Amino acid sequence: MQIFVDADAVDYKLISICHKGDVVVSQDYGVAAMALGKGVYAIHQSGKWYTNENIDQMLMERHLNKKARRSSHKNHMKGPRKRTEDDDVRFAQSFEKLILMAKSKEGAQSGTI
Repeated sequence: MQIFVDADAVDYKLISICHKGDVVVSQDYGVAAMALGKGVYAIHQSGKWYTNENIDQMLMERHLNKKARRSSHKNHMKGPRKRTEDDDVRFAQSFEKLILMAKSKEGAQSGTI
């Protein structure tokens, strides 16, 4: 028996179960873009927030970098550097700010604040 799974199946499932106001942590700009489209907050593992104001630029840069890699026939990439405790602290601080902002925004929209 062979099972074939679309490489993006997990991404699509994640987005399908998200609801407006949820928070998604992802390093994938495509997932972040889909999340933002559903009114979901998105944050990168580095702590950078994905927003409607910055996602188009990030997707364009990803596209241009991929195009440059293809034209130079460079297939091997080093990958990200090893995470440090400082990375974890930065993420935790940014994540907490995002949660607080999301709670206040959602509360203001529902009239509870």
